[in-house]
Amino acid sequence: MKRIYIILSGIVLLLSSCAKDKTNQQAGGRVIVLNEGGYGHGDASVSVYDPATKVVSNDVFLAQNGFVLGDVAQSLYLQGDTAYVVMNNSRDIVIADATQNFRYLGHIAIPNSSPRYFMPVSATKAYVTELYANKIWIVDYKNAALTGSIPTSGWTEQILSYNGKVYVLEQTKPGGTAVHKILMIDPATDQVLNSVDLPTDPSSLVVTDDHRLFVLTSRQSSPAVPANLYQLNPATLAVSARIDFDSTQSPSRLRYSSVTHQLLFAGNGIYAMTSTDTILPSQPLIPSGGWNVYGLNADPANGDIYISDAIDYQQASRIMRYSKEGVQIDAFNAGLITNGFTFK
Repeated sequence: MKRIYIILSGIVLLLSSCAKDKTNQQAGGRVIVLNEGGYGHGDASVSVYDPATKVVSNDVFLAQNGFVLGDVAQSLYLQGDTAYVVMNNSRDIVIADATQNFRYLGHIAIPNSSPRYFMPVSATKAYVTELYANKIWIVDYKNAALTGSIPTSGWTEQILSYNGKVYVLEQTKPGGTAVHKILMIDPATDQVLNSVDLPTDPSSLVVTDDHRLFVLTSRQSSPAVPANLYQLNPATLAVSARIDFDSTQSPSRLRYSSVTHQLLFAGNGIYAMTSTDTILPSQPLIPSGGWNVYGLNADPANGDIYISDAIDYQQASRIMRYSKEGVQIDAFNAGLITNGFTFK
C-alpha cells in the first residue's frame, strides 16, 4: 500500500494513499529534439520536428554549420530565439540561433568542468550546474565569460528559477560523500539561502501552476530506500507532503503539463496525476511499449506528450508523440540517445 505523509506545523499525519518546472518552453511551433550522442564520440546532434506536417529534420546543426555540435549534449535552454546547449564532455556551452536551423553564434568555455544544466538568473548572468567540481558556475552569458562560482558539496543537476529564487538539485557525485539536497539560492547575491536534506538523490523537480514545488527522488537498493515524491513550499522548502512508491518502482523524469495541469513521470509506462491527487495512479496514461525511456516532455501549446526510447544506446532513438489523452499521433527516428524536447 502506498502512503503519503502530510506535515503540518510539525505534526506528522499518516494517511493511506499517495500524491506532481516551470520548464523552459514556449507555446506553438517546432519541437527541438536534443540528441545526447555517445560519450567520447563527438556525435551529439539536434533534430527539429514540425508537429503540423510531421516532418523531422535530423542533424540540423551540422547541416547548417559544417561542423559537429560536440561531445555529449546534456541539456538545452531556449531564451527567445537563442539556444544554449550544454556540452558535458566538451566542457562548453554552444550558443545557436534557434530560428535558423541552429546557426552557430558562439560559445562559453568552462575549463576543467563537466557542466550539466544552464539557467539565466538575470539579464546577463546565468548559473551552470556541475558534475565533479563541487560548485555551480556563474557565467556572463551576454559576453560569453566565466565570472565566478557558488561552492557546493556534491553533484548539482537540474535547476529551476521561480519567483525570484533558484532551486538546484544536489546529488552524490561518483566516488563522493553522500549528499541528497534541494538548494535555494538568491540570484542577487549568489548565496545559498536554504536547503533541505532528502533520503536519496533527487532526480527531477517541477513547479505547478498552483505554486507547488514537487521533487522526485531515486530508489536506492543498498540500504533499501523507496523512491519518493515530495511536495515542498517554494518559499521555505518546508516539506508539506511525501509519497512513497513501491519498493520495486524506479520512477523518473518528473514533468508538468500546463495544459492538463498534471504531473507526468516515467515508470512502466507514462503516468499522469494532478498536484492535489492523494493516491498514485494505478494505471499508466500511456502503457509501456517496452521502451527505454530517456526523454519526456509535454507541449505547452496542446499538451501533446513526447517520449524518447533510447533503445540500446547504439542506434537512433525512437520518438513517440501522444495526445494529452494518451492516443498515439506519430512516431519518428531522431539522433543517438535523445534526452530532451524543447518547444519553440
